Amino acid sequence: MRLVCIAKPGIDLHRTLSDSETSRHILRFYHPKRTEWGVTLDVSTVSSGLALMSELRWYIQRYMAEVLFEDTEHTVYLTRELAREVYETRSVALIEGWNISFRVAILEDGRSVRIPEGIPDSAGVVQTFHVWGLAHEHP
Repeated sequence: MRLVCIAKPGIDLHRTLSDSETSRHILRFYHPKRTEWGVTLDVSTVSSGLALMSELRWYIQRYMAEVLFEDTEHTVYLTRELAREVYETRSVALIEGWNISFRVAILEDGRSVRIPEGIPDSAGVVQTFHVWGLAHEHP
């Protein structure tokens, strides 16, 4: 399983996390992989990813635009809130064809935007992720 941490524009997330003694301590077993738009982290389970994101919540609020959880069963990414609802509170069950989906696109200028399904990517898109989320997260 992989976590995708998308940085806010102008932030070198890998360097920011590496420069902080606290985040280095939290991430010491995860070895963040640098990408042009943030970092990825390999975790064993969704629950371990949620626990890790809980420990990093200050860094998420300050330096990250999006955190996505890879769902290998459905070959999509989940928002952090949906992952929490499914795996921590168990108030939601994922089904094939989840009806709240969108794309998270990373643009050349470093911004990330949520794009509803059916709308084509605009020029300047570097990377896109097919994402399932909760109703209030839909763009």
